[in-house]
Amino acid sequence: MGRKIKHYSSGYQIRRKKQRRVLGSLLFGLLLVFLVFVGYVGARALNEMRLQQGNDSSLPESSVVTEDNSSLPESDSLPSESEVSSNEESESSQPESSCEAETLYTKYGDTEGEYTPVKEDPFTKYGAPVAAYIPLPDIPKSADDEELKAVTMPLETALSAEDTAAFLDAVDTEKYNAVVVPLKDSDGIIYYATGVSLAYSCGAVSSQQVDLESLITAIRSRGLKPVASIYTLHDHTAAHTRYGTSYFWMNDGSTTWLDAKVINGGQPWMNPYCSATVDYVSAIAAELDQAGFVDLIVYGNQYPDSTLQQKMGLGETGGVSTIDQLQAVLNAMQQAAPGLRVVPAYQGACYTEGVNTQVYTATPNVFTFTPSAPMIGSDLSILDQVTADVSTLMPVISSEDLIESLTGRGITSYILE
Repeated sequence: MGRKIKHYSSGYQIRRKKQRRVLGSLLFGLLLVFLVFVGYVGARALNEMRLQQGNDSSLPESSVVTEDNSSLPESDSLPSESEVSSNEESESSQPESSCEAETLYTKYGDTEGEYTPVKEDPFTKYGAPVAAYIPLPDIPKSADDEELKAVTMPLETALSAEDTAAFLDAVDTEKYNAVVVPLKDSDGIIYYATGVSLAYSCGAVSSQQVDLESLITAIRSRGLKPVASIYTLHDHTAAHTRYGTSYFWMNDGSTTWLDAKVINGGQPWMNPYCSATVDYVSAIAAELDQAGFVDLIVYGNQYPDSTLQQKMGLGETGGVSTIDQLQAVLNAMQQAAPGLRVVPAYQGACYTEGVNTQVYTATPNVFTFTPSAPMIGSDLSILDQVTADVSTLMPVISSEDLIESLTGRGITSYILE
């Protein structure tokens, strides 16, 4: 009888269970490795994002382009005449950065304008720091204390010897004892052969130049006093941070302030707190003194009247007030030119109109200097408000018909434009 073979399934089941355990362990291991890898990559990416956010938040505000329409004034009209800069050339040596595409008016809400911020450092590039000018203790005594009864010779006339002679021959020596010659205009252009280096650096010297020696000789030959006139701080040519002479936008130390947006014709002004400014106008005064002029009429020795004035940075002031610093400019000019009398002239609107409404006194519109010359045009009503000693006044008038009215008020000095 044959022998039966009995099969038991338990052995096969045990082997299958072992195989499943091995396969499950292998799959679990692979899954664990995958999860660890995914976690590592995710953590690294998150960490890099946090680091990037930290770096961005540490950048200075001036390097971030923002839009803030509220920081620009609604009106850009100029009562009398800040880039933020009238930069006319870019620095090719500067590395490319996010600031390259930044302009004043993209930064502050207006996309129009082509200004690229100046990145140069005027404190080191030009050798002398832009620091506060120390006011002189006293106003030097001027060489001339005679009454000034002057008529202004037009610049076009002064450029021609023939026209100059005809003009001088027509001067009424009963009404006038002096002739004023304009030699530096409100844009900062100079109309004589100056030797001041900054005037050439900034392109301020005109190709049309008055022959000072011949002109002064011609004026004196008629028994008249030669008088020069210039604009000082009202200068749009020599004013720039690259020369260390202008106001700073938001006091950033490198960007030139303009008195309006670029598209509206904004212009820079010379900053009285900059030593380079004081040196510049003082050097011009010294030249005119040496040339033989007796008096120097100074126009535009003032702060800009602008809707962007709140953005205008004075730089280092050394604690000197705005009133004293304007006086310091005049003092320095008088100190540099002891042979002539420095006489500031002011716009009449500074005393009677607009935001600067006030009564004209010995210190009109925060200017302090005696004598002073309000520019009154054809309206003499301003003189009815005068509280200063009329003997100190030297008004600028638009018509000689006003001379009689001036003398009736005890004012014996005047300048006819």
